[in-house]
This record gives sequence, structure tokens and C-alpha cells, in this order.
Amino acid sequence: MRVPVSWLRDYVAIDMPLPELATRLSVASAEVEGIERRGVADEGANLGLFCVGKVVEAIKHPNADRLQLTKVDLGESEPRSIVCGAWNFGVGATVAVALPGAVLPIGITLEQRKVRGELSDGMILAEDEVGLGTDHTGIMVLPETEPGTPLADVLPLVDDVLLVESTGNRPDLQSIYGIAREIAALYDLPLSDVSGGQSPGHVPSGQVAIQIDDFAGCPRYIGRLF
Repeated sequence: MRVPVSWLRDYVAIDMPLPELATRLSVASAEVEGIERRGVADEGANLGLFCVGKVVEAIKHPNADRLQLTKVDLGESEPRSIVCGAWNFGVGATVAVALPGAVLPIGITLEQRKVRGELSDGMILAEDEVGLGTDHTGIMVLPETEPGTPLADVLPLVDDVLLVESTGNRPDLQSIYGIAREIAALYDLPLSDVSGGQSPGHVPSGQVAIQIDDFAGCPRYIGRLF
């Protein structure tokens, strides 16, 4: 099971070093076979080339029916011209932008170039272009955010993923919330509620009588479990 650390952090504070966490989980309950880093490369200044923009102009490309010619405010002195093939946004949309020089997760380095005779000084991004999913039917439309804000402050562009192999006798560890609950128990940390209004179920309180019969010379024991 692939367990994104950013998702675990929705339920429990992951502040410990990940190798330590992987070792403790492996010893205690579920084998962690490795840790992968996915998303945008964070080497050098690459993350700084991904930012939030606001579309201030969007018209049909004069030389291509399926393209838009946009002006995008990135908090700079002048908006940037960007050619885009998506049509699920318009003027006023808050979007994710990669600037020339940015390296996408698929290994492509963006360049300033002309598309059908019009300058494109960056790229307006779909979720698959930053490793956040597989959707390429349109670009990501973000909540309203100040133009020029680093995109990494808004989206989990870089994430570590635990590769977890839970054993058959621990079906409770075959979900993100189950792994988060296990981490909370191992480190004595608070655990947030299940998202989406779901509930882990009712746990009855009170006393339950327990009786152990005398087997093979074992002393008879009667007690109560709280």
C-alpha cells in the first residue's frame, strides 16, 4: 500500500525522521519496504519556478482554434503571456504556473517559446503535470490566492510515500487512517477524527465479566475488563 505522508499528517503529527518511523512501524506492526519521493524535484531552485497566478486576460489564439492566449498576473511588474490548450477557466481564475526553466516531474524542462506565432512564457498546469493525479482534461483552478505565492505553499508538490506491506492479521492497517492510528498509538500522539463526517464506530463502555476455566492445572480466574 502506498501511504502519502502528507495524507497521514491530516490525522497525526509526523515530525519524527521518516527512516525512524519506517523502522518503528516495521518492528511493531507493518513492514515498510521503502520510502519514495514523488512530485516536483526540489533540488536547487526548481520549486521556486512554480507559483500561483491570476488570469487577467483570456482570448482565442489568433492562429489556432483550440488554444487560448492568456495574460497571467504572477505578482511581477507585468503579466506574462501564456498559451494554453485548456478551456475550463477564464478571466479571474487562480491557476498554477510553471516558469521557463522549471523541471516537470516527467523530466521536461520548460522553455520560453512561440506557439503558432505567439509567445508562451510559461505553462498553466494540469494536475498530472505536477504529479498530483492523472487528470489532463483541464488545468487546475485553485482557491483565490495572492498572485506570485509559491505553489508549494498551496499544493503538496513534493511528498514522501511509505511503501507499506501490512500482514493478513492486521486488516485495520489497510487504510490511511489505520496507519495514522497505529502511528498515534506508537508515539502517544493525538489522532484527528476521520474526515468527511465518517466515524470509526461506537466503542461501548462499561464492565465485561471474564471467566477463565481451569485448564491443565491453571488456576481459576474471574475478573472484570473495563
